[in-house]
Amino acid sequence: MHKNQNLNNISILFFSFVAIIVVINLFTTNNYGRSNQEVVKMLDATEYMFNYHELHAAISGQTDKYLLIDLRTEAEFEAGHIPGAVNIPFDELLDSRNIRTIRRSGEKTPVLYAGAEARAQTARMLLLTKGLKTDIRVIGGNYDTAVEYAIENFKPAFAAFKDEKARFDYRRYMQASPTGQPERRREQPAGIIPALNQQQTTAVGGGC
Repeated sequence: MHKNQNLNNISILFFSFVAIIVVINLFTTNNYGRSNQEVVKMLDATEYMFNYHELHAAISGQTDKYLLIDLRTEAEFEAGHIPGAVNIPFDELLDSRNIRTIRRSGEKTPVLYAGAEARAQTARMLLLTKGLKTDIRVIGGNYDTAVEYAIENFKPAFAAFKDEKARFDYRRYMQASPTGQPERRREQPAGIIPALNQQQTTAVGGGC
């Protein structure tokens, strides 16, 4: 009898311990809505870049279907931000209250921007991992370029600006001629290695 009671007590303690662990996990771990493989497939599955034409239309009141999210710090946001944007600092992005804010945006499409395009891209990936809507967009460039090309003086020529495109525009590094046009290199026949600083030598005949 004693033995059975001890077994019952041990069983109760064991199941109580398991229950406590489950409750702790519910409150201390992130519940991800998608697997890493699903997120990787989604990253480039749709057009997610938000160009400056769209941004200009949004801040001009031509549309209200976007939720602009500023991922910079609170101090940076207070110093200046895109009109109509809400501040959700990157370091607090996955806090439950901020996730609720994004979920409650209804039909509005979240549009992210930060001090660097790569940071906004990372935030998009994290939100997709959490199972949020798939149409999350990212503003090309960063806050400073958005202000320069879409807010202070809208420049349609820069509508498709992206950090990656600007960073790898190698034409900027080509040597320019005095006229300001890129200098064209002389074509050489295939398979011929151009001679560099060759000096012509002349054989001297005769001797002692």
